[in-house]
Amino acid sequence: MRTIDTLGDLVSPLGGSINAANVIMQLAHPGVGQGVVDSKVDAGRADLHPVKRARTTGTYLAVAVFGTDDDRDFMRESVRKIHAHVTSEPDAAVRYSANSPALQRWVALCLLKYFIDQHEVLYGPLDEDEYHRILVDGSSLGTTLNVRRDAWPTTRAEYEELWRTGVAEISMNDEVRDYLTALCNLGFLEVRLGGMGRAIHRVLGTPFELVTRGALPPEFRDLMHYPWTPDDQRRFDRYLRAVRRIHRVTPHLWPLLWKTYLVDMRARRRLGLRVF
Repeated sequence: MRTIDTLGDLVSPLGGSINAANVIMQLAHPGVGQGVVDSKVDAGRADLHPVKRARTTGTYLAVAVFGTDDDRDFMRESVRKIHAHVTSEPDAAVRYSANSPALQRWVALCLLKYFIDQHEVLYGPLDEDEYHRILVDGSSLGTTLNVRRDAWPTTRAEYEELWRTGVAEISMNDEVRDYLTALCNLGFLEVRLGGMGRAIHRVLGTPFELVTRGALPPEFRDLMHYPWTPDDQRRFDRYLRAVRRIHRVTPHLWPLLWKTYLVDMRARRRLGLRVF
């Protein structure tokens, strides 16, 4: 097993199939979830612009993990401007602002878990030294999202306490749950991709949803009203065995794929093209 020093060392083929589970964790906070489904910034919605949303999310993560300070400064300001348009109405039942430091930290904590899960779901827990190095390196997930560095946890105990506090606040209404259900079974692709989206939904929707359900902590699975049976666990374990075999012979490929987002973003900036 390779030494784990940075977030990039955690990137694996599992990341492409547990991303929806992490989105559920983020949107399980009512302020984040309601902000996404109510957002008037249509260009950022996965159901309306799935390809663009995948690119911009991948770009954010690539910048946070592999980018330079200049890349991150550009990303931070871009995100701040976009989020400024995502605020609740004065009479809204759920109040939110996408630039809220508390909501942004919750999203960043979830993103750190996304990288850690790519390793721990496949190979088991990180040791204390590895976890500490990842926590330090992972601060970029927060600071690139306008989270102050002094608000980022510095120890595993601090992270776990923040996580427990966040989980205690999760809740979900049917509107957010329906949005996430369509994301997890790939039904959302039908909105813009039509017949091709329906075909993807029918062929890959069920297995993708299985992996999503398997990657969710029980609290979030319950929130989504997802079942989990012994047969589900056996199928999930078979999938993980296959991913491990792939990862062991291609460990250096997956960070390279992520870095293509970085190349694309830098090219767009040089050419004056829109990144978001």
